[in-house]
Amino acid sequence: MTIEEAFGIVIRRLRRERNLSQEKLSTASSLDRKFISNLEGGKQQPSLVSVFALAGALNATASSLLYEAEFILKINTPEKLRNDGGCSKIDWISSMEIMMNNGHNCYQGSETILIVDDEKQLRDMLSDFLVSYGYNVILAEDGLDALDKFRQNHQEINLVVMDVVMPRKDGITCFREIKDLHPGTKVLFMSGYRPDHLHADDDFRMIQKPFSPVEMIKAIRKVLEEPAPSGEK
Repeated sequence: MTIEEAFGIVIRRLRRERNLSQEKLSTASSLDRKFISNLEGGKQQPSLVSVFALAGALNATASSLLYEAEFILKINTPEKLRNDGGCSKIDWISSMEIMMNNGHNCYQGSETILIVDDEKQLRDMLSDFLVSYGYNVILAEDGLDALDKFRQNHQEINLVVMDVVMPRKDGITCFREIKDLHPGTKVLFMSGYRPDHLHADDDFRMIQKPFSPVEMIKAIRKVLEEPAPSGEK
């Protein structure tokens, strides 16, 4: 993923969240509509002037736009590229402060979340992110490890956030085995695949990659607040 694509995701999310058409955003920011369209499509590199213009039109800060784009870039960049120097670790404290100041503290919680992903850096980043919002976090490196951690801590776990493609035991298999153990367990997948490609059923919850931190925390709260089947967790 490129920084242009990541920034485009941020602008597109904010524009839709504020119910603005590209035309209205163009008028409010004094930027050309084609420029905005190319920006949202990841085909246009934003200038510093355009970042400030868009931030003002979207009732955001320039720093919050850049931090969110940086988060998206890091969380959706393969580990090999990150290790080769493509991305450095995000300044989590500053990033979370900005998100809190922009009204995202309503997504805070105290529940326990099991994060399952075979990339250590991604697990650590998501853990830092969720802990900063007040959540308790348990980490697992793949589906096999997740089942062990789930059996040991199932009474405390409120949600499992899990990747799909993992070694030893994939996310779909792990999902079914967790559901066999405790049918009421809530699971949220992270995947670049669409649910229909995974032959998912109605009980399948997924956040599609690439996603922003705002989309992630919203998805987590939405799943947590859904009623559990049969009165279970």
